[in-house]
Amino acid sequence: MFQWDKSINAINIPASTVLHLFRSMREVQLALPGVPAQQASAFLCQYQVEGGVGTIAVFHLQKSQVLAFYCSDPPVVPEQKTDGMLDQGLNFVESMGFLMTDQDIHLLDEADQGMLWASLPLMAGLSEEEKPPSATALAKKTEEKSVAKADATKVEAVAVGKKETPVKAASGKAVKKAVPVVEPEPVAPKAEPDSETVENVDELLAAVEAMRAKRPGLRARKAPPSAEEMDRRRLQLRETVGRILASL
Repeated sequence: MFQWDKSINAINIPASTVLHLFRSMREVQLALPGVPAQQASAFLCQYQVEGGVGTIAVFHLQKSQVLAFYCSDPPVVPEQKTDGMLDQGLNFVESMGFLMTDQDIHLLDEADQGMLWASLPLMAGLSEEEKPPSATALAKKTEEKSVAKADATKVEAVAVGKKETPVKAASGKAVKKAVPVVEPEPVAPKAEPDSETVENVDELLAAVEAMRAKRPGLRARKAPPSAEEMDRRRLQLRETVGRILASL
């Protein structure tokens, strides 16, 4: 069983202690308690801690910019139960519609492990720039706009009053200058946000079940790859990390 631990906002551990790292192949529509449904990506991380191995699933909700950390129960298990807990974590994440792929971080050298781990939001969490503004900040900003608008209205009223000062015409009678009526600018109706594409749940779950059935066992995943396969994976990882770092 995995439960949301809201006291955790990052997994601040060295990359060398990460045993397994899985990442979702694509974003899916996800709704968590207290958070509206939105596009999200998923991670599954298994790492060494004092007394055993910890397993944690992380969901990154894109619109709300929230990282939800779901810890295993128990949070730490002995090394001989690592394989079973990893399968439980994969089943939990995939049951929500995600298709996971192994990042093979345990097969990389130390430098590549550090690059991959640092490129993800799991280690340091989300920066303040990425988080949405708080309700207090939004209220303060709205109040400042209202005060500025009121001041502008007062200035405009004074200017209009000055324009209405009577002037004497050639006939000697006092007349008022015609002041054009300022029509309020029409307020354009707020455009409704485009409705997000709703995923076909049945087809997605069927795809998950098919992928899960084809997924090799843990024994097969831990089998050492060939030298050519290791070179290919290193090259692919460097290209992926390079694109991620270039986009930052």
